[in-house]
Amino acid sequence: MLEKTESLIKSAESKKAANEWGLARVDYLEAYDLLKKADKSDAKIQKYLTDVEKELTVVNNELAKLQYQKGKTAVENGLWKIAIDSLEEATRLANIEDVAFLEEIKVWLDKAKVSERDAEIRANAEPFISRGDDFKRNGNYGEAVLEYQAAAKVVENMPENHPYFIYVNNQLLECRRCIARPYLKKAYRAVHAKHFIKASSLLKRALFIVDSKDSIYHDFISKMLEKAEANLSEKELSDSEDNESQELWEKTIKDYEEALNLYSSYTVTDPFAPAYTGVNIYEDKFAESRRRLGRLYKMRADRLRNNGKIEKAIHNYKEAIKLLPKTDKLFFEAFSEMKKLRIQVTIPENK
Repeated sequence: MLEKTESLIKSAESKKAANEWGLARVDYLEAYDLLKKADKSDAKIQKYLTDVEKELTVVNNELAKLQYQKGKTAVENGLWKIAIDSLEEATRLANIEDVAFLEEIKVWLDKAKVSERDAEIRANAEPFISRGDDFKRNGNYGEAVLEYQAAAKVVENMPENHPYFIYVNNQLLECRRCIARPYLKKAYRAVHAKHFIKASSLLKRALFIVDSKDSIYHDFISKMLEKAEANLSEKELSDSEDNESQELWEKTIKDYEEALNLYSSYTVTDPFAPAYTGVNIYEDKFAESRRRLGRLYKMRADRLRNNGKIEKAIHNYKEAIKLLPKTDKLFFEAFSEMKKLRIQVTIPENK
């Protein structure tokens, strides 16, 4: 065993002299393992152990320097994964007493980790940003907002002064403003025409479109809304809230359920009978009851939308779409409003 250990140490010294630090380390480690298994009371064994430990410290430190240089170069070339692996290996190999060197490694390792995180975030956010930019250029601001919102979730942990963070949030703000502007123009005309109920409804919609952090637009719309509602009576204000006839709903639902029951249970007459038509005689009644119920859902959704209850409005528009015929004007109105409201679902609301 001692003979093999001495041979390994001699081989390691030869490789060390040739600056083959990695190969020297392999030999020193193998010799060290053999010595650890030997009789520790033997003075010669103990000396070899001490000598090999010292040599391993020297070799490890040289390897740490090489790994540090490799990691530093990788950082400078944007090879973040290689940089992190090399710098972590340098940290592991460096002498724990060489505090200055370890701190230097840490600076570059932190830079590599932050850069790798940023690169990953950029890669995940870029498709959303690209699609958002395309939609914005084409004037599809609602779709652009959805893409920028997805990008904002990806970059939310970036520093607020990071270019990606600033860009995404600025685009969101501008797109929301673009969506709100037509409502503001209509509200302005409504105020001058003294149609204050209509103005109030339009301004509420605009208020829930713009970002609450957008103090310029938010404050301006709030002041316009306050002035418009100052011209409304208490009854007009009350009528604009989420009020609806419970009796009308009960009757409409009852009519729909009865029509559905008749439509579902209808049995076609004998095809050989003279009066046979092959058509469900309750089809028109059922279709009309569906439309009336769909219209109520649409009206409720409109009121909820006007009062800023976005998620509830979307739910009711969905119900209206299920019930209304696709050829009906109300179907397209409900679908269009629901699409517009999708951009507002991240805005908190009181349920």
